[in-house]
Amino acid sequence: MDSSEAMINGTQDDARRHTGLQGSPNFRDAGGYRCDEGTVAWGRVFRSGHLATLTEADRERLTDLDLAMVVDLRRADERQMEPSWLPEGVVVIGADITPGSQDSVIYADSTQLGGAQAMFDFMCDINREFVDSQTDTYKDVFSQVLGADVERVLFHCSAGKDRTGFAIAVLQMALGVSLADIETDYLLSRRYYLPEAQTPRVRSKYPVDHLSDAELRPMMQAELDYLHSALAAMKHSYGSSEAYLEDGLGLGEQERRELRRRFVITD
Repeated sequence: MDSSEAMINGTQDDARRHTGLQGSPNFRDAGGYRCDEGTVAWGRVFRSGHLATLTEADRERLTDLDLAMVVDLRRADERQMEPSWLPEGVVVIGADITPGSQDSVIYADSTQLGGAQAMFDFMCDINREFVDSQTDTYKDVFSQVLGADVERVLFHCSAGKDRTGFAIAVLQMALGVSLADIETDYLLSRRYYLPEAQTPRVRSKYPVDHLSDAELRPMMQAELDYLHSALAAMKHSYGSSEAYLEDGLGLGEQERRELRRRFVITD
């Protein structure tokens, strides 16, 4: 067992966290973590992968969550390829997070990238680019969330582990969740987004026939090195994660106080 698996198995994954959607297995509640002034509330911040293959029972469950806003971090072509099913009345923000260049392994028609280490390094690069080239888009996301005065929000992308993982980690940092709990929540995608189940879908979506399942695996998993690459980029470009929140994302004390008001149950 590696340290990442030990971190997951060494925590109590509260039964309230996983919503049990068959068609979106990485759909989960991001509440329950201790923070500066209390605990992140259950039932207010959710995270998931795409919502294109929900069962009827999934749709009923999703409706029961009474979401006010959905932040879709996928590109426009992804949204067209796998359109979401959402209850009526939900406000949708399309954020178009595009990590990597259009010549990267994920987006190119013909690729040369091969080997598990090359894929692992590429995933680290993607997470650095969330900071280096996607900060303005994430800043706009949080500005719209704050401007809409919503209290039940879903952040999602395609798999629910990278673009969404970064967004949730940033939100948790703003709320004052410890790095250890941020890492644990990040790694829970390993429990719910299973490579053996998701690889056929990824192969149908991306031009990766030249890669073996083992070579694809780094793209299919959540790794702490990916999150740490983003944190390192924050420190390199802004001096610290705190400075990144304020100077990069516009989440100063007033904005963070408002986020705590909505998403934190105080002691």
